[in-house]
Amino acid sequence: MHRSLKAFAAISILSISACASTGVEDESAGQTAEDASALDGKADSGAVAGSYTYFEIWKDLRKCSSPSCGGFFLHRLNRTSTVCADHTSRWACYVPDLDWSEAALGDVQQSQLLDAATRDSTSYGAVALVRGRMAPATYSGYGNLGRFIVTEGWIAENDAISSGVFVRVHDSGVRCITTPCPSTREKALNTSRSANVDALDWHPSGLDDDQVSRLSNEIYAQPYGVIVAGDPYTYTEHGQRATGRTVNAAYHRLVDQTCYIGGCSNQVCSDHDGVLTTCLWKDEYACYQSATCERQGDGQCDWTPTPELDACLAAAS
Repeated sequence: MHRSLKAFAAISILSISACASTGVEDESAGQTAEDASALDGKADSGAVAGSYTYFEIWKDLRKCSSPSCGGFFLHRLNRTSTVCADHTSRWACYVPDLDWSEAALGDVQQSQLLDAATRDSTSYGAVALVRGRMAPATYSGYGNLGRFIVTEGWIAENDAISSGVFVRVHDSGVRCITTPCPSTREKALNTSRSANVDALDWHPSGLDDDQVSRLSNEIYAQPYGVIVAGDPYTYTEHGQRATGRTVNAAYHRLVDQTCYIGGCSNQVCSDHDGVLTTCLWKDEYACYQSATCERQGDGQCDWTPTPELDACLAAAS
């Protein structure tokens, strides 16, 4: 019964999202022909700053035998339909299992996402989001029930109920000497729509100052930014018309902060443990033996540049 109520609520949100409560038309809402041709996620599935292949995910709490029950439901955000592993189109698709092989998430982050997916099952808003793709998986006696390959995991920052259009917001690269300034860019998830905005109104989300500060830092310091669900609005500042988006709910990306040293000569710094390479020695590998392997400003694991490391690599080359 609860799932039916949640489905009804989500469909209602989709039906009114093109026009915010302020009467401002939401240019990030709706679908285009280009969006319809990107059902399999090939449009930008490998891009860190991409906007396609995002889903709400919730745990299946039905009581019946596996694999028919006990898996997960996935609904494509901002869309009225989801293409399942068997190529049928439904509002939400069921899969018995998640494939974590491309997620680069450790046990802690996977547990956080699974906990959020369980909470999502009993919430009227979206709590857990994933990026990834459907893939076939055959179960004896059941046929192709599919699996979902997770590439990213996102969870809600608090218990605010999501409404409006889901957009990924990040640094637009625009810099101004006065306000309003369109320094933030939003990309509507699973659509080709994007726009620069002058402000985000965090008040509807109920986030505290520390949470807002942390998320704001993610927007401007990380290429993937943050995901928010909200509505557009307009305001006037310094005699100029400006645009903004309310933050009714906000989501941060789960990132495994652990970096691993691997390779035959301990020359590889990556987010995967046990990386194997050939044992052909190069002089530059000696430079990495005293270097620091850690996550960098772009969110990737790499050797931290220092004058000593730069000088060593230059001499080795």
